[in-house]
Amino acid sequence: MMFARSATDATPARRLRRVGRTGAPARGFIMGYILFALLVLGIVTAVLSRINDAEADTRWVNDGVIRIKENLQNVRVQVITCSALLGAGDGATDIAFPPEATPGEPTPLAQLQCPQGAEPAIGLFDGSAGVFPPTPPRGFTPFVYVNNFNTYDAARGPEAVWVETSVSSPSGAAVLNRIQIGASGPDIEVATVDGARRLRFFLASRGA
Repeated sequence: MMFARSATDATPARRLRRVGRTGAPARGFIMGYILFALLVLGIVTAVLSRINDAEADTRWVNDGVIRIKENLQNVRVQVITCSALLGAGDGATDIAFPPEATPGEPTPLAQLQCPQGAEPAIGLFDGSAGVFPPTPPRGFTPFVYVNNFNTYDAARGPEAVWVETSVSSPSGAAVLNRIQIGASGPDIEVATVDGARRLRFFLASRGA
């Protein structure tokens, strides 16, 4: 008498083939999950990287604002101290300021000197008294000193004494913009000149 072969009577080889056929879709499904997880991980990593970069930029701008302000105050102290030693300038109400190393040309702070009459001039930022030129943040040009009192030239700017620096990078421009917004008086001037942002810090101006 013939009996129909049941599914349980399948040979081991046939059972293995059936398991193999049903396992392939499962493996593909798992691989899809893994690829999706990797995609999500990549997106999260990119977002976190951008957040970290933004936080780093913010810290750099904040540190740059603090350093520039400290630089300017150090310059003010040195120049005003020299002015006190020089006494009255070319009028009863004028204050004398250190001259430029070469009249009519901006002077790097390292070359700025305070005249002492018959005595040798004192270097204000040459390190001889432990004071060195202030170092602006990365990307900024070194500070230069301009005395447009002694040899007034309207083409150079107002009849004033100032120090200035400039920067071309977006983050550096952000530093100057923050300083400009926080300025409470006419001492600070920020302008765009030849594609760069320029900061002028006025130490004195005629009639001020």
